[in-house]
Amino acid sequence: MDIGEAAVRTQPTGTARLAAWCANTPREWSAPSLEGARRAFVDTVAVMLAGQNEPCAVATRRAVSAWGSGPCHVMGGAPLAAPWAALVNGTAAHAIDYDDVLDPAMSHPSAALVPAVLALGETLDASGKDCLDAFLVGFEVLARLGEAMNLSHYKRGWHTTLSLGSMGVAAACARMLKLDAETTTMAISLATSMAGGSKRQFGSMAKPLHAGLAAKNGIVAAQLAASGLTGVSEPLEGRWGYIEMMAGDDVFGLDAALAKIGEPDAMRQYGAWAKFYPCCASTHRPVDALLSLGLRPEDVVSIHAEVSEVAAANLRYRFPSDANEARFSLNYCLAAALVQGTLNKASFSPQSLARAELVPLIECVTMTVDPELTADRPVTESFERGTVHVTLRDGTRRTAVALAARGHPSAPLSDAELEAKFRDCASGVIEPEAVDAALDHLARLGSLERIASLTATLR
Repeated sequence: MDIGEAAVRTQPTGTARLAAWCANTPREWSAPSLEGARRAFVDTVAVMLAGQNEPCAVATRRAVSAWGSGPCHVMGGAPLAAPWAALVNGTAAHAIDYDDVLDPAMSHPSAALVPAVLALGETLDASGKDCLDAFLVGFEVLARLGEAMNLSHYKRGWHTTLSLGSMGVAAACARMLKLDAETTTMAISLATSMAGGSKRQFGSMAKPLHAGLAAKNGIVAAQLAASGLTGVSEPLEGRWGYIEMMAGDDVFGLDAALAKIGEPDAMRQYGAWAKFYPCCASTHRPVDALLSLGLRPEDVVSIHAEVSEVAAANLRYRFPSDANEARFSLNYCLAAALVQGTLNKASFSPQSLARAELVPLIECVTMTVDPELTADRPVTESFERGTVHVTLRDGTRRTAVALAARGHPSAPLSDAELEAKFRDCASGVIEPEAVDAALDHLARLGSLERIASLTATLR
């Protein structure tokens, strides 16, 4: 923005309006929104437990362990200061790609938000209600930035869990710190200087690290702003603004995304997609479609999948070499699902990846882009589906289409399924009585006087 443009501006910038909403929106939320947020905490604590001993989480925990102690729980390690606890726990939450998804942001919101909110909440001795409130504010920011910038931003190769998540977490942390609108603007501004993350890292240990970095970035940005550090007040808009640089000019835009911010709020409008399978969300619809056919592996000659352009770009490993790549391999996920009848944590163990019976099935899978699902449109005008065409040994052909994956807000996990996921993720990580205690605290999250009482059950 040049000086002349600033001089004639009479309306608040988009960033200022976004920050004002974050700072001033009432701290009372609808029951469905609070329940959606509570379930997101249940799901995310589960996957933090499941991921705490994955190599990426172990390496991150080892690196930060020498950076000073603090009051905040670290999955599998000694307590640390809030930014480092959030870094480790966010990485753990995303380690096996079992964490939730927010459609317009095309990101994993809770893997970044929950670890940051928990860590800062412990530092501030916040209540469960405070944490749910902050989470919903950050969730809103992620949704509106996603509307403003996608699909262009995502198609360019940015990993939105970090590239948008940093600002979403900064807004959530600013809310927890009770920053005013101007200081919240600064928190968002500073977060844009920390955001990034390429999808080139998909299938590597750096990919889950992105969630940890977003969690850490948001805490650091909000606390720097609270201490008086400032940046530009229009970081998202104008020449060299975040949106222009990261998404281009031909996008839905911030003004349009903010036109009805909070009406309804993003949790009620979109919800969080709690995953049923521990792998890239781009695999879920074709896996569901294939499993709906009830086929026997020995009867299958070939499988052809049609997916969206953005999904095809994510699923680039035809013959994966390890679990990280397998989670981004449609060939592997379809083959393993056909043999097992589902996909679970064990599907991505070294033993499972080495199964000889999967090789011919992996080789028989092909994938193309559904011509109706190109990425040359705003996310507000896009939709997803997965289609599979299967040729059988008797010469017949079967086709199935999945529009809503299991766990998607339009086909959500039941309470029993969510609890079963939690217990499976926690099994072997914490003692059975600790699992029960954690679930009890999570069930009462909104009424907990101290969020530290929840994190104490996870040690």
